[in-house]
Amino acid sequence: MSNNKGSMSDYLHHWGAKAVPFNDTDASKPFITPAIEQACELLNQTAALRSFMLLSGDNGVGKSSLVARWISQLDAKLYHPLAITFATLSGSGVLSTLLLKLGAQVRFQKSYKLAQIEEALNRFGKIIPVLVLDEAQLLCPEALEEVRLLLGLNLPTQPLFALVLVGDNYLLDTLRLHNRRALYSRIAVANQLPALTPVQAEAYLKHQFAQVGLARSCFEDPALQLIIAAAEGIPRTLNLLARAAWLEASRNKTDMITADHLRTAMNLVPIAADKINLR
Repeated sequence: MSNNKGSMSDYLHHWGAKAVPFNDTDASKPFITPAIEQACELLNQTAALRSFMLLSGDNGVGKSSLVARWISQLDAKLYHPLAITFATLSGSGVLSTLLLKLGAQVRFQKSYKLAQIEEALNRFGKIIPVLVLDEAQLLCPEALEEVRLLLGLNLPTQPLFALVLVGDNYLLDTLRLHNRRALYSRIAVANQLPALTPVQAEAYLKHQFAQVGLARSCFEDPALQLIIAAAEGIPRTLNLLARAAWLEASRNKTDMITADHLRTAMNLVPIAADKINLR
């Protein structure tokens, strides 16, 4: 690694960039793939039908950011999102947290909680509550049982709410187990968000550079092939490696990212370094 030093503003000026690349902001335009379009279509369908959907995918593939963006775009005249991301909730945590989100006082007995939730959800009238449970693969068995009980409120002809579980790929297999079959059998649609293909990964890197005003090739070809192989199509890993490599290139006062810059980045980013150590 070079000992050359410079400030972040020096790096931005050197590259002619408006901001640090691969450091997403609210102003960043999302990178859309056919798989993301399909997932959004199914999410819209789930919300409209007050149904139950499971969205899964590898860690870092972009599930949470996709759902957060989708929620932000829901029509407030039609839907009321209720997002819960505390994945390590206790057995009684799901219902209690939902009650707090609904502005109700939390009772200790589960039967009271369900009755309170039903009453609160009925107040929405024609507006559809959309409950999203993120990091659902980390929910304990008791919390998953609460989700099953909660879905019991949707047994009438007109369900009260839509439910989206978001979790890693193994969540579906967990729900498929005998003691979770009652919840598994209620899933109306399961959708798995895949990793990016090599072609999509290259387009993603170009897209992210373009977000900060760098509408040109910033990787030498060997470096491009190396980062695509190392990240295995996971956007989060692509972001971490590309940003670290960009910083290394900036410290060396170059305006192209080389394979050497990428190798340095791979040693800095733990998930990539682990792969190197396993070889």
